[in-house]
Amino acid sequence: MTKYKLLALDIDGTLIGRDEVVSPAVREAVGAAAAAGLKICLATGRSYVEAAPVWRQLPLSEPHEPMVLFGGALVSEVATARSLYHKTMPPDVARELSGTLSDAGFCSVVAVDPWRHGVDYFRSAGGWGHEFLHRWLGRHELTVRVSPRVDAVRDLPPALRVSAVVEPAKAPPLEAALRERFDGRLTLHTIYVPAYDFTVLEAFASGASKLAGVTYVGQPWQIGPGLVVAVGDDVNDVAMLRGAGLGVAMPQATDTVKSAARHVADQGLATFIHELLDGRFG
Repeated sequence: MTKYKLLALDIDGTLIGRDEVVSPAVREAVGAAAAAGLKICLATGRSYVEAAPVWRQLPLSEPHEPMVLFGGALVSEVATARSLYHKTMPPDVARELSGTLSDAGFCSVVAVDPWRHGVDYFRSAGGWGHEFLHRWLGRHELTVRVSPRVDAVRDLPPALRVSAVVEPAKAPPLEAALRERFDGRLTLHTIYVPAYDFTVLEAFASGASKLAGVTYVGQPWQIGPGLVVAVGDDVNDVAMLRGAGLGVAMPQATDTVKSAARHVADQGLATFIHELLDGRFG
């Protein structure tokens, strides 16, 4: 039996692949972990609506642990979607970043708290990447407001995340310029998506992270980060993998992500979970 109390799982690249299906082996392993007494928490960059179909594939019984969404900027109840915790950007900073992305020729997307504001996303009408974003957001039952420029929307709610889809060649200089401009004011990530050959640039309030969200989830049971097992595969998982008692990287993760973890799940997520339950990691 393991000493750990909470299992935090990234979604894309960890629980699911491109088909968005949780495999039977992973479903069985997650169910076994829950039956053994581990709390199960999904920690994802997705919104509630985008994450819920994946969560519903897992064999979990009530009471359900909240989901960590938008890279840790939001924590929501599973059954009701009620927001429990959020960390938003200063409004002037969110508008400045959104305007900077629009000025650079990209489609700016601002994620807000739908439980509080009745809207999931604000998106600029044009800019590079807007066609893909229109298709992706249209796959889910999301409320999206489209405006010529998001930074000009008068009633823009507090932003959980500001993001854009960027051409891979343009991502490094854009990220460097934004890091210099917003140093200390935002947390920035760039994530390359090989299936579509583009990069997602995303920004959060300084201090927002999956680790912060998972730590919030563990508080009612006095489960600190040292009793958390966290599994992920990309740059937005690094803080969580470093801060957890046991950080685990998926085999396809980059060297940067693997270096933040104590273990690499070379045989896949299901095998790792069973090794965890067998007490291999304490």
